[in-house]
Amino acid sequence: MYLEERRRLPVHFQALAHPIRLEILERLAEVGDASVNDLARHLRLSQPRVSWHLTMLRRGGVIRQRKEGRQVYCSLDLEAVRRHQRVFWQLLDEKRRMGVST
Repeated sequence: MYLEERRRLPVHFQALAHPIRLEILERLAEVGDASVNDLARHLRLSQPRVSWHLTMLRRGGVIRQRKEGRQVYCSLDLEAVRRHQRVFWQLLDEKRRMGVST
């Protein structure tokens, strides 16, 4: 499991590496969950553009999505974020213990 999650770290950090995606995460942290349309209105972006960013966040294990009828709602996946953080810190700790320096 650790190796699988370690391989997913680049996708996780790539998901966090865009200002719009960080704004989406801030909004979800404020409101708990929000529809794609609500996020698009709040960010003043088109729904397809927001959906693309949400796909990146979902692939990176940062958000969850659920459907209610035709609406898609998003929320933070805090447990997955914590899991990625633990794996990242374990990776750094392994390198430190092995005496690897940069």
